[in-house]
Amino acid sequence: MSPARRRAALLLIAVMSVNASYTVLIPFVPELQQRAGADPTVIALTFALFAAAKTLSQPLGGLWVDRWRPGHVAFVAQLVAAVGIVITAVARDPQTLLAGRVCWGLGEGLVTPALYAGMGLLCRRYGLSTSRLIGNFGTAAMAGFLIGPLVTGVAAPLGLEALFFAGAAVTAVTAFGLFQAIPRSGEEEPEEAEADAAPAADGAGAGSAGPWWMWVLALGALDLFANVIYSAFEPMLPLYLSAGRDGSARGTISVVFAVGLATFALFTWALGRYTERLRLMTLIRAGMAAMALGLAGLTLSAEVAPVAASFVLCMAGSAVLYLTARRGLIELRSAMSRQGKAFGLFGFIGDSGNVIGPIIGVALFGWTGATSFLLLGVLCVVALVGLAVASGRFRGARATDATGTTETAEAQVEAQETSPRPS
Repeated sequence: MSPARRRAALLLIAVMSVNASYTVLIPFVPELQQRAGADPTVIALTFALFAAAKTLSQPLGGLWVDRWRPGHVAFVAQLVAAVGIVITAVARDPQTLLAGRVCWGLGEGLVTPALYAGMGLLCRRYGLSTSRLIGNFGTAAMAGFLIGPLVTGVAAPLGLEALFFAGAAVTAVTAFGLFQAIPRSGEEEPEEAEADAAPAADGAGAGSAGPWWMWVLALGALDLFANVIYSAFEPMLPLYLSAGRDGSARGTISVVFAVGLATFALFTWALGRYTERLRLMTLIRAGMAAMALGLAGLTLSAEVAPVAASFVLCMAGSAVLYLTARRGLIELRSAMSRQGKAFGLFGFIGDSGNVIGPIIGVALFGWTGATSFLLLGVLCVVALVGLAVASGRFRGARATDATGTTETAEAQVEAQETSPRPS
């Protein structure tokens, strides 16, 4: 295996490990209630504080990435997460449990910008395709989410402590793997391009027209939008599928979400390979349109087949937006010297969507029922129209700038030709 593939594989394994160790906790919630004396409020805080710590620590991690080697940040962050996992495993009271979850979230937040910066360094050092690596990144992330509950189901007889200690050990091992996988800053010049690497897609240099933070805010807002829509589904779809059904709808809900998550994983992998030459704006429009159509389809019927089909369309659109936002950020030339800050700010904005999405979803569904899906679809259409207007103005501004530059250059040449020359 070539150095490029070996390093990329270590990076993807780390991504999978981070997400798997997180979802392992979910099936153990009833046991946590007994072990740590956690009432429903504490259980809610167990997840909310983790998400808040992860979201808020990403800008800090980004600052450290720019000041320090990304591999060092990833190494320390993974060890912090491992400590948080151990504290969560041994917790016997609510305070210790919450402290462990905050520490765990802090580690995962710090590692996120380091992972993305490391991915950018790998692409530049070895000439790897940005789109393909991001596609693999998304697939690995989703695979980790799916593997976590599977591991719990197989290894549950070992007990919570043993399983969490094993997860902490795996997290610590990935810390050393990331330290070796992420190149040092300044080593990113192309060294040995992969045979299947493709040139950067058109639109990669779009960020050169304007300050870097403006493009980071725009791409972060795109990721925020996608996260709000998906995280709103998490409470809305179970409520929608269980309404009017006799007995438990747990199996139906599980099937719909499993199909949707598998679609996301498959689409991010495929999109990374077959959309390299498409413009970013083209991909954004396609993703928004797919989500709008899927959301509209959800209002037609609460039966399993049409809901699953519509959810698949929504998740396909979500995969397009996920890949596009990250590809645009990695290919943002004006942020090359400050990628840590860029990824930290991007992650903070995008992950905020996972906090407010469920709130929006529950409020909308309680207020309008199935019509809430249609309202979210209308939001996608409004975003599409806004993108079209903004894109037209941006092209007009660039055309004006180009015309002004050309006219200035021609005037300078004419002035030189008509000015008196020394004899």
